[in-house]
Amino acid sequence: MVDWADSTEISNYGIKREVDFRNLKELLWIIVTLLVLGGVLVFHSWERSQIVDMGYEIQRLQALEESLLRSHKALILEEETLKNPQRIDELAREVLGMSPLRPQQILPQPVPDVELSSVPTLALVAPSVSPSEPKKSGLTN
Repeated sequence: MVDWADSTEISNYGIKREVDFRNLKELLWIIVTLLVLGGVLVFHSWERSQIVDMGYEIQRLQALEESLLRSHKALILEEETLKNPQRIDELAREVLGMSPLRPQQILPQPVPDVELSSVPTLALVAPSVSPSEPKKSGLTN
């Protein structure tokens, strides 16, 4: 730079830029505060999103439960209908052509001969192979 009044050249080589740590400290606090605030907002948004997703999942599972309960009740009703003795009797008579048993068709069950005076015995199994002996296979060379 030239001083026109004195016609001399002035240089600023001796001037050094000083770092203002107070301004840097304030800037750092502002940046940290904004990052924390942004993090809190992002976490809050994620949390709300999870709550909404969980609500949809609960709603879906409740609808599935209601559907399964209706199906279960329908199956119980069908089972009771199919187990009805009157229905079974009617099907046996009409479809299969069956009729009730007459007294002469009933066969008595034979009674097995049992000796009550004999002493009960236990069935014992003969030991096949002792643990110290190797097992022999049925194949021979």
